[in-house]
Amino acid sequence: MNTTNEKRSAARRIALQAIYQAEVQGDTFIAQMLPTFISQATDDNDVRQLATSMACGAWDYHKEADEWAGRLIPRWTITRLAAVDRNILRLALWELTHQPQTPGKVVLDEAINMAREYSTEESYGFINGVLDAALKQHNRLTDSAR
Repeated sequence: MNTTNEKRSAARRIALQAIYQAEVQGDTFIAQMLPTFISQATDDNDVRQLATSMACGAWDYHKEADEWAGRLIPRWTITRLAAVDRNILRLALWELTHQPQTPGKVVLDEAINMAREYSTEESYGFINGVLDAALKQHNRLTDSAR
C-alpha cells in the first residue's frame, strides 16, 4: 500500500468492521479488543493508527450519527437498517463532520464503495441518497458558519 488514499481506504474498511463488532459486542469491544482486532487486520502501522482513530471517533459519535440519519430517513428507523448499512452511515457521518480535511465527495464515494463491497445491491443507492442529503446539510451549515 503506497499512497495515502489507499491507506485511508484500507483504514476505513477496518474501522467499519470494528464499529460493526462494537455494535454486536458492546462498548467493551472498543475499550478492550480494538487494538488486537486492528493488529490482526493489517501490518501497516499508518493504517493501524488511522483505523483506530476512525473506529474510536465513529463509535463515540454513533448516537449523534444515528439521530442525524434518522432525520434524513423519517419514514424509516435507523434500527431497521441492515447493520452494515447503519455502520457505513455512522462512519461516513463521523468523517464528514470530524475530518474536514477529507472532501465530502470522497466520504460519499468511499461509503458507496463499501456498500457495494459489503452490503446488498440496493444499499449503495440508499446510502448515496442519505449521505448526499447529509453532505448538502453539512455544507449549508459549515458555509454559513464561516
